[in-house]
Amino acid sequence: MKKILIGVLLLISFVLVGCSGGITTEDNSGTDNLTFPATVKGRVLSGAGDMLTAGIIITYPNGDMERVNTNILSGYTLYLEEGEYTLTFSRGMDYSTKSVTINVENYKTYYIDDVRLNQLYDGASMGWYLGALHQHTSFSDGKQGVEDVLVSNISSGLHFGYLTDHNTAAGLAEWVQGSRLVSEFDSAGNPIYFVAMRGVEITTDYGHFQSLGVGNVLEQADINPIKGDVPIDEIREIAQEIVRSGAISTINHPFATSVLGFNYWDLAGDFDGIEIWNGLYPTNRNENAKARDKWFELLEEYRAGNLKFLPATCGADNHDITGYYKAAYADRSTDDKAYKDDYLRRGVYNNMPSLAVYVDGELTEEKIHNAILNGNSYLTNGPRIIAAIEGMIYGETYALGQETFVDINLDLFSQDEILELRIIKNGEIIETIVPMLDGYRYQNTIRIDNVSLGDWFVIEIIGDYTAYAITNPIFLG
Repeated sequence: MKKILIGVLLLISFVLVGCSGGITTEDNSGTDNLTFPATVKGRVLSGAGDMLTAGIIITYPNGDMERVNTNILSGYTLYLEEGEYTLTFSRGMDYSTKSVTINVENYKTYYIDDVRLNQLYDGASMGWYLGALHQHTSFSDGKQGVEDVLVSNISSGLHFGYLTDHNTAAGLAEWVQGSRLVSEFDSAGNPIYFVAMRGVEITTDYGHFQSLGVGNVLEQADINPIKGDVPIDEIREIAQEIVRSGAISTINHPFATSVLGFNYWDLAGDFDGIEIWNGLYPTNRNENAKARDKWFELLEEYRAGNLKFLPATCGADNHDITGYYKAAYADRSTDDKAYKDDYLRRGVYNNMPSLAVYVDGELTEEKIHNAILNGNSYLTNGPRIIAAIEGMIYGETYALGQETFVDINLDLFSQDEILELRIIKNGEIIETIVPMLDGYRYQNTIRIDNVSLGDWFVIEIIGDYTAYAITNPIFLG
């Protein structure tokens, strides 16, 4: 009865009181003993005026930060306690951002003028699409339901996503309905539909393994490596069963601690790829740096003819779409701790990191699947890097002929300052460039001498504020 009375009082008390700086307010006071937070409403549009599903990073008066979404129709309603807030509107790495500072009072309703976000980079027009390969919902150990995670994918600028809850397919029936949703519109105004795909993270005491494309839950043997059990046959059976089902099998966060990691590298060839960048750990440090270096070793095994090509993948491993940041826990007393704080402030979201895949023509599940398997992709939390040798891109082989050099064409976009662009040959850095961005863009052609058949090249981007990208290799054959 009290809730009904409160609702009636609020409806009766909506009185328009003024407008200032693009923010209109209503006074909803009128109750003596109860406190109601302020209500903040608005919507987000693209630069062209289309409704745009977007994210809103709320910075609280105490410095805490969290990300929420507009609804799928681009509108939002926020409930904020009295104080000063900064609202930062974003749509992933390809759009501009806009920040609005607002001082709110309890009881009042505030209407913010339409926020417009401009598209600064159109990867889709060049065939490059962003996606999430590793994320969780409340059907396993995630905090949000399927719909919230879907909207978060789209609001983060993603074009496709796999749902990979631990050892359950319970959320997949809902998840695949996300393919009805529009991720964005192309330059001609045609919709690009989000591609929502099935997956499962096969979670064991001897490693976590991704099944991308099929939602089969596998039976597991009662084996515990901590007690001395050796799960060689079980791991091989898991990898083979994933592949037989038509899915992509990858090794997840191989250098995580305890049972989360992977220690059976003689079995790497049974899998289709390796997750070298997991969003639960700081970018390009510790667990992720070790995984990258191990991947380089595996690429050298491939060059020697001892192993098949294992493309790199990445995953946010997102369990909470808000990426909540507690300012009180900030520790910047050392370089490593400051780096970790920057990584947390940047946001542990569904698109941190994303896999960018190349797809020729219409974006379909089959084409995404093939791009991942073939390594036609790069990994990024912001920088967009396209490199090619005479049109050959990541995962492809350039026919060298009699030449002893190659020209690598580079096309880089980044809203973050780029500290270094590294060209890596056969696991070793052979050239370091400090690119000067011109309108967020850097384009150049770099000649590499003394090349030979079998060489492979990876591009690594080191940016400010933990911005990072790394590509799959281009091969010489």
